[in-house]
Amino acid sequence: MRENGLAAGKPEPISDIIIPDAEQASLVFFQKLLNAPEHPRGYTDALRPDETAWLSARIEDLKRTPTQLTHLVPRLPSVLPKLMTALNNPDTPIRTLTGLIESDPVISSMVLRLINSPAMRVRRENIESLEQAVMLLGFSGMREVVSAAMFSPIGQLGRIEGANPLLVHDVWPISLRAANALRLGLKTRSDHQRPSLSSDQAFDLYLSVLIEHTGLIALLRQKPLTGANTSTAYVARFRALIPAYSARIAEAWALSENTIRLIRSAPAELEHLRSQARYFSVACALNRRGTLDQAQFLHLCRQLPDYARGWYDLCVTANVSAD
Repeated sequence: MRENGLAAGKPEPISDIIIPDAEQASLVFFQKLLNAPEHPRGYTDALRPDETAWLSARIEDLKRTPTQLTHLVPRLPSVLPKLMTALNNPDTPIRTLTGLIESDPVISSMVLRLINSPAMRVRRENIESLEQAVMLLGFSGMREVVSAAMFSPIGQLGRIEGANPLLVHDVWPISLRAANALRLGLKTRSDHQRPSLSSDQAFDLYLSVLIEHTGLIALLRQKPLTGANTSTAYVARFRALIPAYSARIAEAWALSENTIRLIRSAPAELEHLRSQARYFSVACALNRRGTLDQAQFLHLCRQLPDYARGWYDLCVTANVSAD
């Protein structure tokens, strides 16, 4: 028997191992992303005038139309509106869905690449065609993979002046890994565990995690203030803007109203599922970049809920793929 990708057995003592909670892990990630001072949680200071001006400008940006805000993120495939309409309707014929995918060669090849990736692989042998993928995954599985392929261009970020270049390129992998962790977790949870979700509700939850950092990408492309003089107050307000930006951009992409609500403010039970997947994925990134050592990450994974068994392997396969 394996637990979180580890051989089950007597756990090691953890009294001398400090493990960050979800908020601490997220705070450290953003501090390092912006090359800001790593003050502990609870530390307070005041915004500098230039920080206030930058944040005020970003709040004004939110008054623009959702379509205007999409110009702040890398361009997505032109077939996006039709594909989202098809994916949001479980009665969409499979032939219609595959036809839309095949109409864009980039999405088509990305779908097959993701299906055969360690995180989503459904069988040992490679899947060679969309028809084969549909037979194995069905509509529910296909729409998760297609969504991941369709939104992957938002992770194509160039150099962001002043930001940590390694963590900039971790933003999309964190989102994708968290969404995959959530997908696995929903399949692992017992039927009697609440909340009980329909396939459509589970898909909305998956999407809400997959694109929840869209707003972060938009903000990073607006020349954020970074460096040793960055205030803790600025980092906090920067983080607080992300869900609002992500939700507004999601409106332009024709995502379901439920997905947008989940991004803005999910009910407590659903937010717990989202936050656990996000916590794991951010911790994986911090482990890969040397901020969390392996002992810390292993114990963190062991303390996740039972439905998180197998998540550890998502980070291991990511490390192997990166190498």
